[in-house]
Amino acid sequence: YTEFIFLGLFMCEMFIKMYALGPRIYFESSFNRFDCVVIFGSIFEVIWSAVKSGSFGLSVLRALRLLRIFKVTKYWASLRNLVISLLNSMRSIISLLFLLFLFILIFALLGMQLFGGQFNFESGTPPTNFNTFPIALLTVFQ
Repeated sequence: YTEFIFLGLFMCEMFIKMYALGPRIYFESSFNRFDCVVIFGSIFEVIWSAVKSGSFGLSVLRALRLLRIFKVTKYWASLRNLVISLLNSMRSIISLLFLLFLFILIFALLGMQLFGGQFNFESGTPPTNFNTFPIALLTVFQ
């Protein structure tokens, strides 16, 4: 029921802002257009889930609601600076994540060569082992 309450609150906010500003000025703001798309997507999702039992991937629209938090950056200067710094450092972060994945890959292959199929226990194979490549990747990641 909370989903309906918040959807109603967001709809009221949208209609009040649209009434106060007028439709033309309301849709000039990219944040207002984004809010409108998210709200109508949520309405469609609620109606669809009431008619059908599955949401057929509409839960992605729920994830879009989280992007509304970036509206706060418009009014909060320190958060805006933090978000800008994070976005500027994304290239370095992606490079480091790629390097980390490369190390995990190398050590998973090394573990498969050294320990793959070496340990047999009476109680069965432990869930973390180096017998197969996907499980070796998961073992090194853990």
